[in-house]
Amino acid sequence: MSKSTRLAVIAAAVALAATPALAHPGHLAGAGFLDGAAHPLGGLDHLIAMVTVGVYGAVIGGRAVLAVPGAFLAAMLGGGLLALLGVSLPLVEPTIYASTVVLALLCVMPMSRNAVIGVLFAGGFGLFHGFAHGAEMPADAAALGYALGFLASTAGLHAAGVALGLAIHRLIGQPDDARRSA
Repeated sequence: MSKSTRLAVIAAAVALAATPALAHPGHLAGAGFLDGAAHPLGGLDHLIAMVTVGVYGAVIGGRAVLAVPGAFLAAMLGGGLLALLGVSLPLVEPTIYASTVVLALLCVMPMSRNAVIGVLFAGGFGLFHGFAHGAEMPADAAALGYALGFLASTAGLHAAGVALGLAIHRLIGQPDDARRSA
């Protein structure tokens, strides 16, 4: 099996393991930060997308290791704010589900290994993930603490994804120069 095929199989397995966002149990009433930190961990769709953002940044390499997850975090915060302001955003759950598949595919498509493409996709999907987090904030949670919680939890998932991406890079033995196009 070629190196590209192995990476594609890994990405497909991750993408297919995703399930649509149905519910996010385990919120601690009134906890704010803890509610926010628990939310991304309560749905497999969020977990997979957020780890895959880190993997994607690592696959691109260079500054994208920080820029791709950073774009996701910034847009996620903006999406959460939109939800708290009562703005309507269509197709949130289908877009979150699609993000798991699209991000995994971007990891294995050589033409998508560009920091600008990575930042655009991560930011776009981050907006929808953030909107879902904001829309599902418990009524008794403090908004600032909740936002800091989901940002911290997501940053941790991105870091895990970067570590996984670097491990996959070592596993398939792809030269560094082939990873960087930006």
